Amino acid sequence: MDAPCQPPASRRSAIAIPTAGYVSVDIAAPIFAGLGLFFIGIRLISSNLKQLAGRKMRVMIAKALSGHGSIAVFGLSAGAIMQSVNAVTFVLVALVSAGAVQTRRAFPVINWANLGTSMIVLVAAINMHLMVLVLVGLTGFAYYLHLDQSARYRHVVGALLGVGLLFLGIDFIKSGTAPLRQLETLRVYLELSSHYYVLSFAMGTAVALIAQSSTTVSVLTMAMAAGGLITFESGALIVLGAGLGSGLSARMLAGKLSGSARQLVSYQVILKALGVAMTVLLFAVEWSTGWPMLTAAIRGLGLSASAQLAAVYVVLQIVSDLSVRLLNGPIIRHVERTAPPSVEEVLGKPQYLNDHALDEPESALLLVDLEQQRLLATLPGYLDTLRADVQQPGPAPTVRHAAEREVLKQCEHFITELADRNRSRTVLDRTIVLRDRTELLLAMQETLAELNTAVAGGGSEAGEVNRLTGNLVEGLHMMLQTLADAAASAHPDDLALLRALTHDRSELMDGIRRRLLRDNADLSPQAQQAAFAATALFERAVWLMRRYVLLLDAADTAASDVHP
Repeated sequence: MDAPCQPPASRRSAIAIPTAGYVSVDIAAPIFAGLGLFFIGIRLISSNLKQLAGRKMRVMIAKALSGHGSIAVFGLSAGAIMQSVNAVTFVLVALVSAGAVQTRRAFPVINWANLGTSMIVLVAAINMHLMVLVLVGLTGFAYYLHLDQSARYRHVVGALLGVGLLFLGIDFIKSGTAPLRQLETLRVYLELSSHYYVLSFAMGTAVALIAQSSTTVSVLTMAMAAGGLITFESGALIVLGAGLGSGLSARMLAGKLSGSARQLVSYQVILKALGVAMTVLLFAVEWSTGWPMLTAAIRGLGLSASAQLAAVYVVLQIVSDLSVRLLNGPIIRHVERTAPPSVEEVLGKPQYLNDHALDEPESALLLVDLEQQRLLATLPGYLDTLRADVQQPGPAPTVRHAAEREVLKQCEHFITELADRNRSRTVLDRTIVLRDRTELLLAMQETLAELNTAVAGGGSEAGEVNRLTGNLVEGLHMMLQTLADAAASAHPDDLALLRALTHDRSELMDGIRRRLLRDNADLSPQAQQAAFAATALFERAVWLMRRYVLLLDAADTAASDVHP
């Protein structure tokens, strides 16, 4: 066997290192377009699955991933059909972001998906190109039939379009990399890599990094091995390098992902890297010592040159899975520590809603009420960035609003499901009140977020605008805290106080606006407009609070009917 570091002298002169060669636009353009479609597909899948992630969908997926057997079937099938662990991982990212799958349930799916990609025979029997085209075509007809405008189907259609574009992007990448096998420069470097093993590994890593799929690189390497272009040792290292490149490409595609979504990508990278490291170590020991191990076992099967590399690919997936299972605890703790749940993820999860309570109307109504009280108590925090005495304000209002809006959507789904299951008059009356309160909560969140934006709209004079509206902000903060306390206690005196605090303030606000204009004539038009917008939003917030107080009164009446 030749030394892994350099070829024999007799061969060294026979290897011509190319001095020219380039990747044409015909190759680069499909790869570039494929990456663009891949990113669009991920965004569409994620955004539409978030809208579809109601209780029924979460229950369905949770059942599909409830046991070790179902997880194995799900992962194997996904890997075999998609032939890209990156695609499987990012579909799981979308499901985790939508709250449809728990992160720890998604980790073993990635393990099984890696094994599923080795089912080359199954993939060869399926024309993925035609399947992708059919899927995109069907989605196009759905848009033509205006199903995208249907409240019931628009998010399904959007998610299907995302899936179609994601796989179309992968197909573009594969088609763009296919001509590489005719590239003279690549052919010469492949011959050179037969003698420099490090070069073989690096080449597999680089090409997989571009192709976004270790399967594609492995199949290409098998074809070249069948043509006698490369040796088994060189081909095996290209396949192993492709495994590492696939993991690194997932890290690159992760972009700005954070929290649990990034945990999945980190897990895949560790899975690939650990499996590649262990397999390379086994081959290195065998090739340096001559002890019969993997190479001897694979050649002992009497397989063809291409089938031997297919066996290397399968061995890599098995070693990766076994290595991660042996170190599963430390690996999970590591990815959870390095990518903790994001602020949006923590704030975007309900704390009281429980699907099992839907069978008990009284319990379900109480849980929705508690969730609304919790969100009501967070409203004063929207004003922290505008208050001078707050040293460490919480999350930015826009971040808080985006996350808590998702909780309110889940509350709305929960209330709808409760109303569908229980047709009694008292339960329906109570759900109507709760739904109206949910809408008011969402409106108050939007108003408070807009108030922060309005003050910041003063530009260079934003600090002055903040000073002028400081009393309004403090008064609004006090009323929001009083509203939260009243919702928790439902005491008649608290409700009466709130009704008095939230009475019509139109004349008062008009006077404040006139005084602002008279006493601050030196302010720029932009700053004056920001101050006026802040007063209008303050007035709107007070009006919304008054409506909420009236609903608290109505809730007490409806509750007395539910609990006679």
